[in-house]
Amino acid sequence: MAVFGAPALAFPGLAQAPTPRLSVVVHGLTSDGAFVFDPDEIVIPQVPIVLNVTFTNMEASGIQHTWSIDSAGRDEAEVISSGFLDPGENWTVEFTINAMDNITIGTRSFAPEEGVRGVRYYCVPHRIGDAGMVGEIVLASAAGPAGEPAEKGINIRAYWIGMIGIVAMIGWVGVTYFVIKSSSPRFKDHRGHVRKGLP
Repeated sequence: MAVFGAPALAFPGLAQAPTPRLSVVVHGLTSDGAFVFDPDEIVIPQVPIVLNVTFTNMEASGIQHTWSIDSAGRDEAEVISSGFLDPGENWTVEFTINAMDNITIGTRSFAPEEGVRGVRYYCVPHRIGDAGMVGEIVLASAAGPAGEPAEKGINIRAYWIGMIGIVAMIGWVGVTYFVIKSSSPRFKDHRGHVRKGLP
């Protein structure tokens, strides 16, 4: 399962918009007898982006899990790490992905460990093997196997901008209707209209 976000629009000549934000909830659990992340792929619409990840250990068997990102070449293990979480516990982290090869957390920037298509995140005790508990943060342009339709979501900011635009358009149409109706010579005197049997 992948989580997608929609890009924010930028128009030339306007002041630089703040870096877009995306919030994601990731669960650690057992599925078909294997430890997995749900989702195992976080799809970001663009870089730079501020990513807020809330990791919750949903393990029913009492196993501890972590959510971690290493530096490239594993020079420094667990640069970003939840530490071991018991079932039911959660942890939240916020960091900026400046580029797919550069992450900033607080005042520290580092090159993250690469996955197949993006930045790899993993559970420390369960990362071993092909079926290990690993996931990736990928750009939308690199997401999903070929031929698979993209599952899209939207940034909350883009949603509200769209909703405000729709409400403003409906309001403008309503005002325009009454301005045109009241300025037309045929509708100046409603009594004359009723006298002729018109509505």
